[in-house]
Amino acid sequence: MKRIKQSLLTAMIICTSMKAYNQTIIRGSITDEHHLPVSYANVSISGTTEGNSADSSGHFKLITMTKGKQLLKVSALGFETLQYPLNMDTVSSIIYIKLKHSSGLLLAEVEITTGSIDASNDKVLTHIKPVDLLSNASSQGDIIGAVQNLPGVQRNGGDQTGLFVRGGDASETMVLIDGITVQNPFFSNVPGVSQRSRFNPFQLKGTSFSTGGYSARYGQALSSILDLQTTDLPEKTMLSAGANLGGLMLSGTQRIKDNALEFYGNYTNYGPYYSLSNTNYDFYCAPRSAGASSRWISKTDKGLFKINLGYNSSSSGTTVPNPDDVGSLLRFDLQNKNALLNASYDYWPSHQLRLFIATAFSKNSDDIKWSDTTFTRDDNRDQLRAELSWQAANKFKVTTGTELAYYSYAQQFDVHQGKFSETLAAAYLEAEYKPLRWLAFKPGLRTEYSRLSGKADVAPRLSLAAKISVHSQLGAASGIFYQSPPTLYLLQGYRPSQQKAVHYLVNYEWIERNRSLRIEAFYKDYSKLVREIGTKYSPNPYRFDLGMINNSGYGYARGIDFFWRDKSSVKNFDYWITYSFIDTKRYYQNYPSSATPDFVSKHNLNLVTKYYPERLHTVFSLGYNYASGRSYYNPLSTSFLKEKSPAYHNLSFKASYLTNIRKMFAAWYINIDNLSNYKNVLGYRYSTDGRFKNPVLPPQYRAIFFGVYLSISEFKKDEL
Repeated sequence: MKRIKQSLLTAMIICTSMKAYNQTIIRGSITDEHHLPVSYANVSISGTTEGNSADSSGHFKLITMTKGKQLLKVSALGFETLQYPLNMDTVSSIIYIKLKHSSGLLLAEVEITTGSIDASNDKVLTHIKPVDLLSNASSQGDIIGAVQNLPGVQRNGGDQTGLFVRGGDASETMVLIDGITVQNPFFSNVPGVSQRSRFNPFQLKGTSFSTGGYSARYGQALSSILDLQTTDLPEKTMLSAGANLGGLMLSGTQRIKDNALEFYGNYTNYGPYYSLSNTNYDFYCAPRSAGASSRWISKTDKGLFKINLGYNSSSSGTTVPNPDDVGSLLRFDLQNKNALLNASYDYWPSHQLRLFIATAFSKNSDDIKWSDTTFTRDDNRDQLRAELSWQAANKFKVTTGTELAYYSYAQQFDVHQGKFSETLAAAYLEAEYKPLRWLAFKPGLRTEYSRLSGKADVAPRLSLAAKISVHSQLGAASGIFYQSPPTLYLLQGYRPSQQKAVHYLVNYEWIERNRSLRIEAFYKDYSKLVREIGTKYSPNPYRFDLGMINNSGYGYARGIDFFWRDKSSVKNFDYWITYSFIDTKRYYQNYPSSATPDFVSKHNLNLVTKYYPERLHTVFSLGYNYASGRSYYNPLSTSFLKEKSPAYHNLSFKASYLTNIRKMFAAWYINIDNLSNYKNVLGYRYSTDGRFKNPVLPPQYRAIFFGVYLSISEFKKDEL
């Protein structure tokens, strides 16, 4: 593995040293036959990674390194795709492009979207853009908090860390950066206090979120995939800084012809913030962290290379409930160190052929003092992905690839020790075929091998979509998905088989004139889940009395998701509504019977609004989140996990004001979470004998946060 690391990084660096050409800047305007602007059209150089989107007025700017005669591909929903010939050696003025409305069912080519919601600037058929996720009030500047506003996601209220999708627990969602799995996407867990993700939102250009039925390119996730794409070569050199009640940040970009060096540093200390606000937990040592990262991006005439190195150190101290005695509290001291190196190379040998290579190495360590008990955790992950795509024709595309991952865990809890290492290998083949503009198929096959279990599994996948009208389509997807057993069991020497889920999805989508509707129904069948035999149920996640285990667990999840967005009814006003219904039960781990898990809410509702009056130079956002009560364990109850907590309500508000401070552009912002100060209760914890109970509360009832973001380069109001 060490030789693979060295050889791969050497090969990637050699690739970036290929001769690069001077850039060309293309500016243009896109209209229809009636000279009306075509908003948010996609513009790209055919057969390359270079592309951009037009703005609401149909204007675009595209920076390219290609030379000679090229084809400028322009596409927009409801219009025929145009291949516009350009000579990069002679273009110098603004180009004017006219798109034709399509007719009948040919208004837009069908796109397979079942089970997936893309937030991307370079796709036509998408309901949201990356900025939409982070600019709403209830995101709190965290990409995972933003994704919780999408259909199919559970709103946990602040006591659990992770992304819970369609009845799956946090371990069933895989987070990736540029196609590579992130081993520790969240800051280390503190019992009862949810943690933010580690990602810098300013380095993300797109988000592909799959709630089920996802591509054969990915595996090891029973429920969901969140694939984050980082930004490409920046347009210019810039420097920015930010300050808020929680800390400071500094970031910058140095553009060097066809290369760029980015850096980002931050220091966070919630001590001043917690001294001004009320919390439901005693943070005797307020959370603090320091981190730094650096990226190098390089463009060649046919490729794009990225490499990122990041490091973070964090600590906190708080009192948490004693899992053995609910009436007492224990001190919980946490020290975490996390390092990550990832690199990718996207290469286009021709207009039809694309090669993608990516690798990542990560290391994470936790040192915990839980009362008088020493608790340490260490994990490492090395991963390699290689993928080749061939666009054989406009109607047919084939993608094949392979993955190799090695990861290890070691843990010591008092006198209990455990460790394991695992090697996972996978290969996949996927095709996309459009025999007609209104019909598309995407069959795929993935094989996975686990060294620990000594077994290989085959996972077929299939998605399809059909246009049924000018602006709408139907879709369906199904597939088999496998995932390794929980680390809780592997650390103690158990070696069960891979767990399994089968997904079935159907959906309907309609998009027209900045309005969109999406309805999706799903059924998920779980089997081969790990189950403990002969042990008494305990809610303690750190238990050691696991008894005998096997793969006899099972379960199901079924429901429907709804998404509606309207950006055109009221000028400068944008809103969306999502609703999810789920019915799910499981018989797994140490459950004594089949039951709805305690991380599931049957009903989830989100309302997100944004208003941006031009005269005020201010963006206002208001959000409302609702989740019905979750199950909790009462040892005196005659039924297992039948009692429900009160419903969760959260009204949030955000305002961002854009102005100038001398030569700097500044954005002042304030974010208020739980504006009504509603006293949410997320569940209850009971003593072993059931005589005493304590409510599970969010870290805070109401949170008020404000700060400023400064930049020597101008940014748009909708980026706030």
